[in-house]
Amino acid sequence: MQDDVQYDEIDHWIRTTRPDIWRRLLPLHVFYKNVITQKIAGNCEFLACFEETEQVAMDVVAWVETLPEDLVSGFNLLSQSYDELKQTQRITGQVLTRKANRLRRNLRRVLDLSPERDRIQQSFDAEKLTASKTFIVVPDRQNPDTGLSAHDLRQWHLKKHYAVTLAIADSLHDFATGFLDYQGLFLTLTLPGSYHACSYEEAKAEISRRWKSVRRKAREKDILLPGMTALELQNDETPHYHIQLYVDPSQRAWLEEQILQAFPNEVDRQADAIKDIRDVLSVSRYLTKDYGKPETSLTFIGLTRDIRSRYTSIHAGKRYGTLSDARVATAHRLIKRKALGGTALLLMRRFSDERLNRISARHPDFHYVRRGMPRTLTALVHVMHFRTVKDFNASPVSQTSMVRRQNSIRTTALHSDVISSCLEVEGSKNCWLMRLAGDFWLLAL
Repeated sequence: MQDDVQYDEIDHWIRTTRPDIWRRLLPLHVFYKNVITQKIAGNCEFLACFEETEQVAMDVVAWVETLPEDLVSGFNLLSQSYDELKQTQRITGQVLTRKANRLRRNLRRVLDLSPERDRIQQSFDAEKLTASKTFIVVPDRQNPDTGLSAHDLRQWHLKKHYAVTLAIADSLHDFATGFLDYQGLFLTLTLPGSYHACSYEEAKAEISRRWKSVRRKAREKDILLPGMTALELQNDETPHYHIQLYVDPSQRAWLEEQILQAFPNEVDRQADAIKDIRDVLSVSRYLTKDYGKPETSLTFIGLTRDIRSRYTSIHAGKRYGTLSDARVATAHRLIKRKALGGTALLLMRRFSDERLNRISARHPDFHYVRRGMPRTLTALVHVMHFRTVKDFNASPVSQTSMVRRQNSIRTTALHSDVISSCLEVEGSKNCWLMRLAGDFWLLAL
């Protein structure tokens, strides 16, 4: 029998011989029925004692019986067009679009059918896009039939969120490499081939479990791993991770060992799975290339969940939560000037680890901050926020000098004040720090 056999040719046999299976297949769209029939016919080993049509029908029945119950029970939902699904949603009061998409995805994974060849999915997406473009949310005063559509507003929000995500990722890179002196890693983590045949939910749960095990072990050893994860779909719609991660150089070997233990399939391609970040902008853009697509999720590691809303509010100069006006104003100016992103992130105080938030406190927590340039950068934060110059590298007591508190001051006056304050510090060994601090403080004005 040829591979182009149609389901209609075996429908009668299934209906009369296995009416229970026939009823289960009844709501399934004829496109999927034909794909199933052709796939079974192509793999069928024909016996002389049965007719070819009968053998294909028996194999189709046996194949359906192996499918998960939730997939078979969803045949009706995944076969509906967008308009039909909208009607079902109005009746049930439930949002079913994502569920229908996941059911179609799981059926495609079983059939080894690409999204591009899935005519039902393509038609569904096209109908949804058309409906979104024709639904006017903000009508034009001159012509009520035109204006901003739901699609226009969604694209605007996506672009806005995309820009915020890139800005936060860049600030996190600046903080991790500057204040913490960490190394940046770009990870690409996938699942073994055996998980490419299971359901999407099972594959997602498995890859999430493996990555969480790495993070859990790091927490148990008090190892900080800030970064950003992107969960995306491969060509066969199996989820995989792209991760922008930062780690203490002394702990990198341990981290790589834990990653390869959790993802042993990456051992043979370790050079591709674990790379150094050389161009953070290119890495961040690659991670966010599928931003806005279904089942693509971007998550920051080490930052609180409301980091995007807080960043957006501070970018607009609005107060947020319990942040002081001084913190909001300074962070707002730094964001607007696109300078010192790590400092702006510190002033927002939205790290999951409170010890990081206390770096910008009046009495900073140096649990993660080494001596040298990281503590010098911490001193610059104090110049901007507290108008206080301190040498946190000094031992045992920091040398302190106050910068004149004036809202408006000329550049020359500021430099003279800072230089004069250098002379007041015993030994004047911190003069270079104070002069540098004065220069950076100008960025916050």
